[in-house]
Amino acid sequence: MKIIFTIGDCNGIGLECFFKTLIKFSADSKNSDVDFFIAGNKKTIYEYAEKCNFDFLSKRQLKEIDNNRIYFNDLACEIINCAECSPVEFGKETLDAGRLAASSLKYAAKETFEKKFDAAVTLPVSKKSLYSAGWEFPGQTEFFASVCAVKNPLMLLFLGNIRIALATIHVPLEDVPKSINQAELIRTLEIFNKSLLIDFGIKNGRIAVLGLNPHAGESGSIGREESAIIEPAINDCKAKGIRAEGPFPADGFFGFGEYKKYDGILAMYHDQGLIPLKLLSKGNGVNFTAGLPIVRCSPDHGTGFSIAGKGIANECSSLKSLLAAIEIAKSRKKLNE
Repeated sequence: MKIIFTIGDCNGIGLECFFKTLIKFSADSKNSDVDFFIAGNKKTIYEYAEKCNFDFLSKRQLKEIDNNRIYFNDLACEIINCAECSPVEFGKETLDAGRLAASSLKYAAKETFEKKFDAAVTLPVSKKSLYSAGWEFPGQTEFFASVCAVKNPLMLLFLGNIRIALATIHVPLEDVPKSINQAELIRTLEIFNKSLLIDFGIKNGRIAVLGLNPHAGESGSIGREESAIIEPAINDCKAKGIRAEGPFPADGFFGFGEYKKYDGILAMYHDQGLIPLKLLSKGNGVNFTAGLPIVRCSPDHGTGFSIAGKGIANECSSLKSLLAAIEIAKSRKKLNE
């Protein structure tokens, strides 16, 4: 199996988490059937490692920047060199870092789509740096969907059996109500239901659907989206054999542990789903883009500029993203055999 990482923003904690992840992964002999690659820049990667004092790199390796591989115990990771090079300036949002991050993403997405790799794990990026380099997408999720010619990707974050998908992704809050319609909710629930099967091996999974308004509209007194849009979408999916239920008031659903009864949860907007997920996961969650013909996972945290270069970043989410990418790729292959 071949896994490719993107370099993320080289001024943040992404590469530190990447190094720590492969150090841990390499300690388990059963993981020897995975080949690793990172799309980045050799000079940048070696400079980062040297500044962070990673001892898996010998002094000889640090000096020989033409070396295309980094070794973690007996595990090798090949560096696929991007032409763009960025100095490492911890905690800063720079044009060079944005250009390198964009180049890395373009390579990884294209090559994974062309089946050169089994899965991509994308490290955290700075939107500001990407935008300064001419980036035109609201997030990495939308970019990967564009490469795969998928109009509406499904952003899904999970930790263990808690899987939360978003009906709207990177949309301003004022635009959320008009972005929700019955046809799109039906399509989203169909993708979610299919992902539970092909990516997580769950047949006939139960999906809870959250309401948009406080108290799920309270019978129309606090909003009509539930009765006019969300409930009809749920009923349509039920008629198709999808075990969708709701709409549920989000506060009580999470506050009283109802989320534990379901295989998947569909939130109406970004913070409604991700605040509880991140509180429950404590930084260990995985971001997965469902509904694509490729496997793409990423950590559920950002660039961590405030702690970059200090050696204190927690790699758990990056490690879980890697393990999830491998398991999802295996699940898909098994279904196709």
